Amino acid sequence: MKKLILILTLFISFSSVSQEIHSFYTLDVPRSKANDFVKMHKKFIDIYLMGSEENKMESTWLFAHTYGSDYTFKIIEVYPNIIAQASAVNYGGEVNKNIDAMDISYDDKKMLKDEWSTYFQLFIEGHDDEIRVTFDKQIFVTDKEMDFSKKHIVVFNNNDPKWSDRGEYISLWNQFTKQPAVDLGEALAIVPTGHFTGSSYSFQAAFWYDSWESFIANQKDLESSGPMSDDRKRMWDIGGSHNDEITTFLGSTRSNVTTSTKIFTIAK
Repeated sequence: MKKLILILTLFISFSSVSQEIHSFYTLDVPRSKANDFVKMHKKFIDIYLMGSEENKMESTWLFAHTYGSDYTFKIIEVYPNIIAQASAVNYGGEVNKNIDAMDISYDDKKMLKDEWSTYFQLFIEGHDDEIRVTFDKQIFVTDKEMDFSKKHIVVFNNNDPKWSDRGEYISLWNQFTKQPAVDLGEALAIVPTGHFTGSSYSFQAAFWYDSWESFIANQKDLESSGPMSDDRKRMWDIGGSHNDEITTFLGSTRSNVTTSTKIFTIAK
């Protein structure tokens, strides 16, 4: 049995070497300190990205909880593959190293490090994390320009099909959930991921909308699709437990769909 588990683990790891990896963090920051946290998050992401060329993180994204599960912020770090994620530069060590390298006074460095301690405590207390792998062939990105300097509504649809049913579920999901959203034209992007390590749903899809109106239009279109076909019923039957999280995109290091920077931009 142990040998079988090892073989399965190696298979999953090797098959993910060429797939994008998303590290998810959900944070329980007190609401009274949320605004301060966002400002500190930008400051220390910028400091983190100042130094080492060994850092393989492609981008990082911040979302605020709006409706759904009980947390304050969601952070997603994107890596090109599992090897890059596993060898990521240590966050705290890199921040402190880059502060030490700054051309500022000792007192200013101490003040920054004290603020880093405050930020890290807000981050770590009550947080949860997991690693997810993208289903690259199912990703949709609109031809429209996505302005990451502005806030978006991002809905995370979570389902938990059994591993043995996941392939069939994704095929049905493409037909009855993703494709109608693409055809309607309100979704700016649809990014499905699968569970890799941690504890979460075996399938998740992030739907990006530029406004509440776009999100509502998509929901109305789904609700007006008429009686369920047998195939659509099958999708829900094998989809397992389900929930939705509605978040607000607050910022990232991505200037556009294809280009990352070493500056975290807070969305307006």
